[in-house]
Amino acid sequence: MIAENGDGMQRALVTGASRGIGRALVAELAGRGLEVVATARRVDDLAGLPAVARLALDVTSDASVAAAAGAAGRVDVLVNNAGVSVGAPVEDTPVGEALAMFDANVVGPLRLIKAFLPGMRQRGSGTVVNVSSVGGQVAFPLNGANAASKHALEALSETLAMEVRRFGIRVLVVQLGGVATGMYEKQERYFSPAYADLDRAQQDAYQDHRARQVDLTAEQAARGIADAIADTSSPLRVPIGDDAAGIIAARARLDDTAWAARVGGFAQQKSKEVR
Repeated sequence: MIAENGDGMQRALVTGASRGIGRALVAELAGRGLEVVATARRVDDLAGLPAVARLALDVTSDASVAAAAGAAGRVDVLVNNAGVSVGAPVEDTPVGEALAMFDANVVGPLRLIKAFLPGMRQRGSGTVVNVSSVGGQVAFPLNGANAASKHALEALSETLAMEVRRFGIRVLVVQLGGVATGMYEKQERYFSPAYADLDRAQQDAYQDHRARQVDLTAEQAARGIADAIADTSSPLRVPIGDDAAGIIAARARLDDTAWAARVGGFAQQKSKEVR
């Protein structure tokens, strides 16, 4: 176990810290004076990070979470960043992939909350940060299962916030928009011929979006998350980046029909079925 720090320095634990936003967040929080415990499935992937400890952690394993919690010691700020995603129409989404996504994106954070919340409650302070995305409030074609998991994570977070505020514990949901981490390009994609045109349309839209270079870098996203943690007046939900705030605001203004017309227009085109 890491030695308990008696000098008042806060300690954060970040899941999914091997790359992208998680890795950048470890560096950002350490640069702001926090002790950081970096975790990932493979410890070797955490080399070079400015962390007081680097721990193996598979958020989908009860045993792995218990071992990491025992080794981490006191945690004042828990950042549930680890997550997975696949791209697919609802019809083509493999059930096994959907279950794995919910296990990592929803049950994983639950496991970590159950491991570290008792200590926060006993101390009368702590912060739980659940990393979501605009998909936690907004649905897009070809992202149904992932958006469903983020909606579930946000519901879990909202409930938790109401339950633990009386113990002096804060809950934050940070909602990411576009971040240039390569996750979209690397995700598994499942498309039958009936939906091939939607896949092409999404890929074209993504390439256009990428060409305009409007996505945040992982470092910019990490700074936004760290700012939300540092600001004790932050609301429950904090969009990270102008595009995230704009998308969520637009969805709030539009009814279901208007939203579908705005973002799902290409999905209304008839796919040519292969017989």
